[in-house]
Amino acid sequence: MSQAADPAPTLEVADPFIELHTAPGRGYPVFHVIEKGEQVELLKRKTNWYKVRAVSGETGWTKATQLGRTLQPTGLPADLPEVSHGQYLESSWRVGFTAGMFEDSPSFSLTAGYRPLTWLGAELEAGKIYNQSVTSDYYGANLVIEPLHQWSLTPYALAGYSQFSFDARQKVLLSDLGDADGVTFGGGLGYYIGRNFLIRAEYRVYSVSSNSDSTGLSEWKIGLNTFF
Repeated sequence: MSQAADPAPTLEVADPFIELHTAPGRGYPVFHVIEKGEQVELLKRKTNWYKVRAVSGETGWTKATQLGRTLQPTGLPADLPEVSHGQYLESSWRVGFTAGMFEDSPSFSLTAGYRPLTWLGAELEAGKIYNQSVTSDYYGANLVIEPLHQWSLTPYALAGYSQFSFDARQKVLLSDLGDADGVTFGGGLGYYIGRNFLIRAEYRVYSVSSNSDSTGLSEWKIGLNTFF
């Protein structure tokens, strides 16, 4: 015989009111307000947002900070957990900014990733390499493998494809100009620093080809990511 599911936790609103959003994010509209003294059921958590149900039946999302002063049936303040390393492991989406050195040139990039599995994700990036002798826009797509998750400091490996668009100052690295393709391999460490943020430090090697010319290049970078 199957056991009945545990009932959803019920809390009483202690502040003047809490707001219900249509989805977990400040950009989503507020469609209902639950007033002081009313009860709410906790249904689901997504990082710092909770999906709750009012006694009247409305279901929506509210920030954990608004629930921080809700009360348990005993009259004691509710002890709501903060976002943890476990929430990072369960998250699917990630965006970030990185800065580093591509050979002897500063590099900057924006990244966006999706992780369908705990240990495997895909990532897109767009960036720029620039100094007095080198300038290039580049775009890439990578697979990110994170096999170990028991520590806050998480190692990972990546492999992918990149495309570069060099201008006339790039002769220092390639004899041919214009577009070039690159195969990318690398690895790094991710460190969960709290709430929805992660620091990543990474080293990569590229095999960059332009017409008949092929060159091995390297890059190190560090960046801040947020996950949801």
